[in-house]
Amino acid sequence: MTVIIANVIDFLAAIIQVGTGSIKKKTKILVAQIIQMLMQGISMLLLGGITGAINNVLSCFRNFICYKERLTTFWKAILIAASVLMTILFNEQGLLGIIPTAVCTVYIIFMDVKDPVKFKILVTITFVPWMFYHFILKSYVGAIFDIASIITSTITLCVMIKKNKSAD
Repeated sequence: MTVIIANVIDFLAAIIQVGTGSIKKKTKILVAQIIQMLMQGISMLLLGGITGAINNVLSCFRNFICYKERLTTFWKAILIAASVLMTILFNEQGLLGIIPTAVCTVYIIFMDVKDPVKFKILVTITFVPWMFYHFILKSYVGAIFDIASIITSTITLCVMIKKNKSAD
């Protein structure tokens, strides 16, 4: 029953997630991701994905700081350190439990890129490890929608690149 409840919550989060694939503006992506990550964090907790849930909460804070354009090297270091520390303290999933920290670290390092195409590439690539994490965690809805997000983000990315080429 817990798996079903978690997947229903993840379904609602996934609808938001897929919608971010068609959003081109960074600030709107960040706000949508905050809502989506809170919901997915609850789903992950229900499925035993403690490190995923922790990293989702940290990611909400990260996105808020970035949205306010206050993401400095100091804040990046604090967020990465918090993610690593919390994973060390609470990881009960072995290598699987490291995936959220690894993905979040890469995202934190590069998320303040100004080029919208490079930011969309970052968003698209970082969905891939989450897809595996969700599937193994039995968040089947999450994994399916990660795939859908990868597809919609890739399509949007192609449109953005084509538009940039035609503007040149």
